[in-house]
Amino acid sequence: MNAPSPLLIAEATSSLSEPVAAVLLTWIAVVVVLRMVVLVERVRLDWAVAALVASFWCTALLRDRAAQSVLTQWISLADIRLATHAAALGGAGAILWIGLLWRARKPVRDRTVVLIWATVAMLAVALAWISAPARAANIAVEELSSWRPGAYFTVYSLPTSLAEILVLITAISLMWHWRQSAARAVFAVILTACIAMSQLDAWTRIITGWLISTGVQDELTTDRAGSNDLMFLVPVAVLMLLALPSIAQSLAIRLHRDPATRNIAVLEPMWADMMAARPEMRLHVQARRDLPQVTEHRILIEIEDTMISVAPYLAGLPPRPTPAQVCQALRTALAARDGAHADQDATAPRWVGNEAFVLDIAREWTRTRSDPATDPHPREATV
Repeated sequence: MNAPSPLLIAEATSSLSEPVAAVLLTWIAVVVVLRMVVLVERVRLDWAVAALVASFWCTALLRDRAAQSVLTQWISLADIRLATHAAALGGAGAILWIGLLWRARKPVRDRTVVLIWATVAMLAVALAWISAPARAANIAVEELSSWRPGAYFTVYSLPTSLAEILVLITAISLMWHWRQSAARAVFAVILTACIAMSQLDAWTRIITGWLISTGVQDELTTDRAGSNDLMFLVPVAVLMLLALPSIAQSLAIRLHRDPATRNIAVLEPMWADMMAARPEMRLHVQARRDLPQVTEHRILIEIEDTMISVAPYLAGLPPRPTPAQVCQALRTALAARDGAHADQDATAPRWVGNEAFVLDIAREWTRTRSDPATDPHPREATV
């Protein structure tokens, strides 16, 4: 195996120090794996983002000196660089997948996803064919004096540049409608800035490749490669901080420490009695038991519907009743037969939709529930 050329070493190897690279790579890997393991609900966008970050991670790992020292025992540094660029093409495929999901806000067809990754594979094969002479000599593609440098960097850089357009359109739309969500608009600004830097890098790489093909040497190539390491791995590691809230929320749900689970525990006794007395108030939907927010929302709706259905029994309460007064009125209503109350045209009080007050009512209901005199119905309903 030929020794790699100095230019190939400079282009294919990261300029970051080994300890820094090791920490950043470990941090990214831990966050990505932990997030995909603990997520309660994994949608396709989560898998697309994981694929994108994984491609970044593989790209950075293959540029690491320590990893290269191990891999060069079996393959050449030129082949490692080809694998690095193939991983980057995988990132382009993930970006396009994300763009389609984000733009359409609906699942992307399986055949479309298969087509994306098949195209990525074909582009990687094209890179291997174009770079064959350089890999045989273990030199950089930039050292070839033919059409190959320009073609190679066009095939390598153009897919990412094109894939980012769809994401950029969506980001611009979020900024345009910033009044709807300031947080999303800020995220769109950051995303747009990242895409702008990526576009600049991609097009300058393509131009550099064709300048080399036409015999014009670019002395800034190596300097740019070194700066890319700092502008690539570090921002990716920082962006991993955005995954921490979803990890914390999923862990809380799995450990039954999230607010929705706590609220369900408060609401369930009163809700069970209501559903036992008024089964017609139950929504005929299949609840997601692994998503407590969905269960909590459904329970609150059914409780509110039940209170609205017994509004005549609540009409006599003061404007600001105590939870005890509401509980007594509700128990009277649930024990009565339909039509037993005279004021059938009464409307439900405003506090019926106040979730905080409903939780207070539920706590009072549970506190007094053990009294047989105030619990006229069997507890048969289940979440």
